[in-house]
Amino acid sequence: MHYLAKQTDHDIDKIRTIIIENKVISHYQPIISVTKKKIIGLESLARGVDALNNTIISPLDMFEYAHKNGLILPLDRLCREKGIEGFRDTYFKNNELHLFINIDACVIDMVEGSNYLFHQVLKYNIPPENVVIEINESKVQSIEHLVRFVNNYRKLGFLIALDDLGVGFSNFDRISLVKPDIIKIDRSLIKDIGMSYHKQEIFKCLVTLANNIGAVVVAEGVETEDELNSALEYGAHLIQGYFFSKPQFLSAELSDTLEIKINNTALEFKNYMNSKMNAERIYHRTIDTFLCNVMTALENRNPSDYDDLFIKCVNGYSDLNFECAYILDEQGIQVSNTLFSDDNRNHRHRGMFYPAVKGVDHSLKKYYYNLMNSREGKYLSNPYVSHATGNVCITATRVFKRANNKNYILCVDFRHKM
Repeated sequence: MHYLAKQTDHDIDKIRTIIIENKVISHYQPIISVTKKKIIGLESLARGVDALNNTIISPLDMFEYAHKNGLILPLDRLCREKGIEGFRDTYFKNNELHLFINIDACVIDMVEGSNYLFHQVLKYNIPPENVVIEINESKVQSIEHLVRFVNNYRKLGFLIALDDLGVGFSNFDRISLVKPDIIKIDRSLIKDIGMSYHKQEIFKCLVTLANNIGAVVVAEGVETEDELNSALEYGAHLIQGYFFSKPQFLSAELSDTLEIKINNTALEFKNYMNSKMNAERIYHRTIDTFLCNVMTALENRNPSDYDDLFIKCVNGYSDLNFECAYILDEQGIQVSNTLFSDDNRNHRHRGMFYPAVKGVDHSLKKYYYNLMNSREGKYLSNPYVSHATGNVCITATRVFKRANNKNYILCVDFRHKM
C-alpha cells in the first residue's frame, strides 16, 4: 500500500501547495574520491517545505502525489531547477565539481527530445560537462525513449549514470544500450559487505564490468568504516553516503569538515590495506614453505610413501585449510592418487564433484598451463570451484624433480576463506 493512501486530505493539500507554489529546496550529498582526497561531485536531493510550520516533506510523498495527479513533469523540472540553482555558487568557486541530478524515469518517456534540462543548466551558466544525469533504468517503460534520451544528452555533453545497480530487477542488458559513464552500486550490496563473501564477489564483478567498459563506480549508501574500506578495497572509485555526510545545505563549514574527514579516511584506509597486504604476504610465504617441505620430502621417496608423507606435512600447517593434493607429470597427466587429510573428506554434491584418479589429463587447467608458462616454476590460482570436492578453493602448483631426474608437478588445493 502506498504511503499517501494513509494520509489525510490536509496532508495531500499541503503537498499540492508545495508543488504549485514551488516550495521545494535542495539538499546536497557529496561524492568523494578517497584516493584523490577531494570532493568530486554533489548529488542534488529535493525536499518539500511546509511553509506553515517549516517542516520537511518527504520527496517520496511529493512524487507519489505528482504521479497520481498529473504533476510529475512540472515537479521533476522544479526539483532540477532548485538543484541547479543551489549548485551554481559552489560551482563558480570550484569548476571541477560535478552536479548529479536524478530524473524521474517516467519523465524520460514523456520528454526525451525536449532538451529542457540543457536549457536549465545553460540558464545558470553551468557547462553540461559538469552535470551527471542519474537514471534508474529499471523504471523506464520505453527502451527506445531511454536510448534516444541518453544519446541526445550525451551529445550535448552530459554524463550519464545508471543508478541503484544491483537492487531489485536491475536489467543488466541495458548497460549495453545506455553505455553509462558512471555506475552507482546500490546500498543493498554495500550494507555489511565486509561480512558477506557473496556480496563481495558480486561487487567485484560489477567493478570489473565497469572497468572493462570504461565506467566510474560509485558505492552508494556507505555508512561505516568497514563498508568504506571494503568498497575501496574491492575497487570502488567514488564513495557516497552518511559516512561522509548526510544530505544538507552547502556551506563553507561543510567543506572544511569534509576536508578533514577525507584526509583522515585516506590515512586509515592506507593503514587498513597495509595490514591486509602484510597478512597476505605471510599467508603466501607459509604456502611456499609448506610446498618446499613437501617437495623435499617427495624427491627421494617412492610413490608408495606419498600418502603418509602428505599427511605428515599437512599436520604441521593446519592454518592453511589444506584440502587435497596430487601429482602430475610434465604433460599434465595425473600420476598419483588424490590425497585428502582426515579433516577434508566431505564432498559437496557427490554426483557432480569427485576426486580425479591416476591417468586423468589436467593439461587444460589454468593451474597447469599457467605454471608451464611461468619462469618462476610456481603458480597460485584465483578462487574456483574444486572438481574434487565442490568447495571453493585455490590451487598452488610447483615443478620439482624426482630421483629419476624427471620433472613433475605438485598440485595442492587449499580451501578458500569465504
